[in-house]
Amino acid sequence: MIYDIQTGSANGGMVSSIVAAGVDCLDLVLEFVSGRKRLNLVKRHIQSLLASVFNIILHLQSPLIFSERLIGDTNPDPGAVILMCVEVLIRISGKHALFQMETWHLAQSLRIPGALFQNFHQLKLSKSSVRNTPSNNSDNHISDPVGSMQLCNVDRRFSIDLFSACCRLLYNVLKHHKSECKRSIAVLEASMCVLLECLETVDSKSLIRNGYFSWEVEEGVKCAYSLRRIYEEIRHQKDVMGQHCSQFLSNYIWIYSGNGPLKTGIKREIDDALRPGVYALIDACSAEDLQYLHTVFGEGPCRNTLATLQHDYKLNFQYGGKV
Repeated sequence: MIYDIQTGSANGGMVSSIVAAGVDCLDLVLEFVSGRKRLNLVKRHIQSLLASVFNIILHLQSPLIFSERLIGDTNPDPGAVILMCVEVLIRISGKHALFQMETWHLAQSLRIPGALFQNFHQLKLSKSSVRNTPSNNSDNHISDPVGSMQLCNVDRRFSIDLFSACCRLLYNVLKHHKSECKRSIAVLEASMCVLLECLETVDSKSLIRNGYFSWEVEEGVKCAYSLRRIYEEIRHQKDVMGQHCSQFLSNYIWIYSGNGPLKTGIKREIDDALRPGVYALIDACSAEDLQYLHTVFGEGPCRNTLATLQHDYKLNFQYGGKV
């Protein structure tokens, strides 16, 4: 089914109804299949099915997946198909006792959230309701999808749903595939940074002023809750994650202190939603890890943020498990 996909057009990737239906059916099979013979049949083909799902996401991913559908567009929505693919990966990664995922499957699963949201903070709205289409683009190719796209409206609900699904995927891989996840820790860290940078865009007046998309505070808070669960799970896996916990804390402090792509930091409401997860990271760090961060941050806002977090953690937080 991966061959019934078009890529490279100015509209982003396009997918046939057959491919979309195939992904939907696969999700239903994974949810409801039972019986030894039926399960064994799925197990025999799970490797090729996973490869197909990854290929669909790879061919369809584009900043344009976040735009609302154009009137008269009868093709399946590429964004919706990507979301279904992510849901399939969530289901497979959560049933680790039934379905085997190879190391490269898990590494690719960790990479997907970062790949899908890497240009999210550059989504620029347009007063025009016209996007480039194959009919008005002579070579049917787009070299810079972020700079060339004209989004009349961003599908807010879809962007939140996809963000939450990506967080669930990272959570599942971290929870059920600890050892393999540790081998790809740099990929997990990169995706977490991208997702955290998306929260920097929440209610950003500078973005709105320049015509860029920005989540409302309530939308950002909902996404922050999803991201927080990963921080909390990292703490629960500290026996495996160990030395890497401080790096996730460092990335949060770096972006919170205004060193992210937008240089704006994270709004108070978003920080409030994330804070239990940040405290969980502090709880997972050794005294040596925290002292190392204090040293490498040097004088400046990052060191001040770390000191404030440690002070608040000691005063207000006694970690007792997931919230």
